[in-house]
Amino acid sequence: MEPDQIRTIARFLAERPRQAENIAFVSGADGQFAGNVKYLFLHFARHVPQCTSVFVTTSPDVHRALRGQGLAAACFPSQDALEVLARASVLVADGFQYRERGMAVFAIGAKTVQLWHGVGFKKIGFVEAETSLDLPPERRAYLREMYSGYDAVVSTSPFYTEHLFKTSFGAREIWETGYPRNDALVRPGTKDDLVGCDLEGYARVRALGRRFRLCLYAPTFRDDCGEFFLRGPLCFVSLSRFLEREGMVLFLKMHAFTEARLGSEFTNIQVIDHASDVYPLLPHFSCLITDYSSIYMDYLHLDRPVVFFPFDRADYASRMREFQFDYDAMTPGPKCLTQDELERALVRAATDPEADRARRREVRDLAFSHHDGQACRRVAEHILRLAATI
Repeated sequence: MEPDQIRTIARFLAERPRQAENIAFVSGADGQFAGNVKYLFLHFARHVPQCTSVFVTTSPDVHRALRGQGLAAACFPSQDALEVLARASVLVADGFQYRERGMAVFAIGAKTVQLWHGVGFKKIGFVEAETSLDLPPERRAYLREMYSGYDAVVSTSPFYTEHLFKTSFGAREIWETGYPRNDALVRPGTKDDLVGCDLEGYARVRALGRRFRLCLYAPTFRDDCGEFFLRGPLCFVSLSRFLEREGMVLFLKMHAFTEARLGSEFTNIQVIDHASDVYPLLPHFSCLITDYSSIYMDYLHLDRPVVFFPFDRADYASRMREFQFDYDAMTPGPKCLTQDELERALVRAATDPEADRARRREVRDLAFSHHDGQACRRVAEHILRLAATI
């Protein structure tokens, strides 16, 4: 950044004092409206009237959708967005995109709360920066920088506070409140929840759920292969025949960084928009399939079967993400490496959904101290206290 730019920004910030009642919520990947930051923003917008809460996104579509719902939003880098960031007492994020896209410079002087976006078994942050994997020095430096400098980080349980967040983040405080997005799994849904969702996909889930047993396949992304699952062990023709025989429909929801393309001939294999928020849809699925995604931890709040399909486990753990915790101990469900094993596991989940219930509850209770749908309220109380110190 040039000296003249630095002086201009410093003057801009100096002319706009930060006020305790102003809270800025910043979007994640591609400006999407999803994750913990979405649900905490909705809580503030509807239930914390003493604050001026604004969602700052880089997506014009998200901006329009929120404004259409009567929710305060600004589209970065508009003047409105710069004003919101400059006057906020607290900036709330659940990832790093706000730092990468220039928002952070306009939030200098604000308190920063990192909600984060998942608890699982992979190394992250400072711990990942010291991994034995072949990471370039630039990547290690990036991890150290991005996981540093927070006033508070949100945790979900004593286990993850001690073994993940304290060791992986640089933060003044750690709040064991639970994740805001999990409130949507245990409370009645609202119209607001559907903003940021794939509404056509939601309609298909509702319609097909009246006639078929629905399963969700939600794999995580791979660093080097966008459509890795197409190169995996699945034959979609035979999988479709299996689903038809068993009266099932499989919905595929890729990670936000990965897009899926399947032919339209598979009526019982449906695709949900990869950039959309899937959480309002989760209660409609009777079974979840995943590999290394932390979505399964959240799904445990529903106490339904989870099937793990880590067909590239050795390659993934040796080249992409090193595991911090034992994979088998942290994944309460069958581990499938082939399509035949996956199909047998899906039949088992349908006919004996109680099979792994004790293990599911054990892992859920390790990961989450609270199951009451009040995470937003708890985080909000902490943020109000933090804002008062500005």
